[in-house]
Amino acid sequence: MTIRPTSPDTRKPLRIGLLGCGFMGKCHTNAYKKIPYIYPAANVMPRLSLLCDKDERRAQTEAVRYGYERYCTDWKELVADPEVDIVDNCGPDPVHPEPCIAALAAGKHVICEKPMAISVADARRMRDAARAASTKAMCTFNYRFMPAVRLARDLVASGRIGTVYHMRVHYLQMAGHDPSLSPSQAWYSAWPHSGGLQGIGSHAIDQCRFLVGEIRSVSALVRAFNPSRAIPSAGDPTAWADEGTAAVLEFENGALGVLESSVVATGRKNYLAWEINGSRGSLRWDLEHPNSLQVCVVTGENALFGFTEVNVTESFHPYSGAWWPSGHNLGWEHGHIIEKFHFLDAVANQKELSPFQATFEDGYRVAVIIDAMRRSSQTGQRIEIQY
Repeated sequence: MTIRPTSPDTRKPLRIGLLGCGFMGKCHTNAYKKIPYIYPAANVMPRLSLLCDKDERRAQTEAVRYGYERYCTDWKELVADPEVDIVDNCGPDPVHPEPCIAALAAGKHVICEKPMAISVADARRMRDAARAASTKAMCTFNYRFMPAVRLARDLVASGRIGTVYHMRVHYLQMAGHDPSLSPSQAWYSAWPHSGGLQGIGSHAIDQCRFLVGEIRSVSALVRAFNPSRAIPSAGDPTAWADEGTAAVLEFENGALGVLESSVVATGRKNYLAWEINGSRGSLRWDLEHPNSLQVCVVTGENALFGFTEVNVTESFHPYSGAWWPSGHNLGWEHGHIIEKFHFLDAVANQKELSPFQATFEDGYRVAVIIDAMRRSSQTGQRIEIQY
């Protein structure tokens, strides 16, 4: 005998309107599909209401593939739709500001992929729109939601490793290492003022701010190693896409930082790594081993002193309790799932986003720091960060 389940689902439906159905649109949709059964006790039920892409054939195809109820080709229609509660902007970087600002003005909650905006001016407009809105707005810095990264933040904040002296962070990819690639073949050179610093360096900057604190000043060298990939923009010599950045950071708490970002690091597929050194210990983590936090704490027992690997998959570890038994590892996609759940939970249950979720204020501050790094490279001067 087979029986159909009849228990009503009393969770609050939150209707998602997705802008852009590329790589990140697929990733975010995957998160929404996982949330109902990973977090069954939560008062959240994402509903895939509307997908928007300017290519109608693509919009129709992906709406069917992903399971969205409807599709459209104009973001203005998406933003105005009464059956959309949350606008999730996974469109190209130049398409972040206007739809997000309009959505906030229309009373929608907003998720925006990073980098939040290409220019500081646009990032500031978005930040100001979020401040003025009664709804919530999140910038997607998903690595905050890797359990090992959150555990590291908790250890730093609790003083477990003492006074922080140093942070070194690297985000390295090889997308543009081959000089024969054309601009259209390198994802980071798709539009003026883009580049690796915004595309992946923004994540490295956010990790610095999230784990150690605000940045006071930067001194940087920003380079394009393949001039043939320069982006034409009439009268604007700064419109090229950068490929490598090396920066020295001064944190407001007195710590020093070194940040490296590259999209021409041959052999590196998607390598994000950092190390933090304090007076009583050190921490290190990398995305290729996302469940492992390397921990060193001063114990006074010299024979065993050094780094120890902690597998951050126990039910008492941050974010891990909703998932699998101890030792069953999580991957890149899980950070996105956890992040989207916590945003939906904040919307449904009137919770604050900060400090663990990245707000539009965080997205704006990252834009300011990127701009400061570029200005430092152009002038040869250390740049004080001013928000």
